[in-house]
Amino acid sequence: MEEAQRLANDGVPCAIAQLSLDRFKLINDLYGHRVGDVMLQQTALRLMQAVRGRDHVARIADSFVVIFLDCPDFATVGLSERLREAVSDQPFELEGKRLDMTASVGVVAFDPKMDLVDTLAAAGRACAEAKSRGRNCVVQLDDNDSRLRTHLEELKVVADLKRKIHTDRYFLDFQPIVALQAPHSSLNYEVLLRMRDENGGVIQPGRFIGAAERNGLMSEIDRWVLRSTLEWLDQHAAHRDRLSFATINISGASLNDARFVDDAFAMIADHPMAMPKLCFEITESVALNDINSTRRFIDRVKQYGSKLALDDFGAGYTSFNYLKEIPADFIKIDGSFVRDINLNPANYSITRTIVDLTHELGMRSIAEWAETPDTVATLVELGVDYGQGYGLARAMDKNIVTAAASCGELVRDERVLEIMAAGPAHAGVTSRGGAALL
Repeated sequence: MEEAQRLANDGVPCAIAQLSLDRFKLINDLYGHRVGDVMLQQTALRLMQAVRGRDHVARIADSFVVIFLDCPDFATVGLSERLREAVSDQPFELEGKRLDMTASVGVVAFDPKMDLVDTLAAAGRACAEAKSRGRNCVVQLDDNDSRLRTHLEELKVVADLKRKIHTDRYFLDFQPIVALQAPHSSLNYEVLLRMRDENGGVIQPGRFIGAAERNGLMSEIDRWVLRSTLEWLDQHAAHRDRLSFATINISGASLNDARFVDDAFAMIADHPMAMPKLCFEITESVALNDINSTRRFIDRVKQYGSKLALDDFGAGYTSFNYLKEIPADFIKIDGSFVRDINLNPANYSITRTIVDLTHELGMRSIAEWAETPDTVATLVELGVDYGQGYGLARAMDKNIVTAAASCGELVRDERVLEIMAAGPAHAGVTSRGGAALL
């Protein structure tokens, strides 16, 4: 790779291909690792016969990497196809068995602007893309491909996450969670992590949160958010005392990380006054994935007076069965139902059912993605307890929220305030012009 990089820096085109045997694990599982090892050995021989004399073949675990030296762009895909065909065109003869195998190949060119680690990772990303397209194909990514640019940006974000997790590149915003029947009666919000780039611009949360999840960094992020929130609340005692609740997300990776859980409760023990104000958000899919770990965590935080919100409720298939197993205080209705509630009768009916059920069980409902006044009106009509979304208030600087006495002060849209003040009796007419969906 170093040789290829030097050539690329001098203008000589070079490329790297990663080849992965499709469903190779099945060979190991069905026939044993000895047969799998023989298949890898035979694959290596086939690839070495398929490449040109100046190319290099290497094996990394159960994948192969090929370096094409002095290889014009127009020839790269053809040579990569030759690699794929070397695997798939003829069955493998393995201990008296004839086994068919296919391969997925991803290829990228060496670029003077990319270091070797990023180049190898990009080839792996291209190979993963080939598998996602159905396997047994070649995918070439170049610097004009949005997927490669996205991947390289993610690598930079991950590097920043690893280096800067404790610096001021990270900050918290708060998004109000408004009591729809009485917006001036309480102050509630969700704690949201934000990240700045090197120039001070804000990186979209979807970019760095997704990168952290895919690279095993969520536990570090969750630690930072929990510590920062607890410290903020105790540093602003007057705000903490008038706060009803603040929700904070806990990822599935953190819930299943024994070290994180121990660290979290060590932090929690140092902030006993702040803990009753916290409401931990756990997504439905995470809660149901390991009900025992979830329940142990919930039981411990509730000993400190904290609450639990089950997030993205309704997105899964077994939500109702597990409500009796998870002692949630709040149900956050998945935003996909709320967003189109006035356009889709099924979404309206599902939301109404969830609200009625949560009330029957002594829980409170929070509707996400309350984006418009008409949506807010329908939520008020249905008796939803709290709303969250741009139609009520965007995420904002934590100092602004900290200074407020209630969420009502943070709602800027006068029409929305009027809808909430009018109450359920008038909301349906406002939102749906005579309740046409009923």
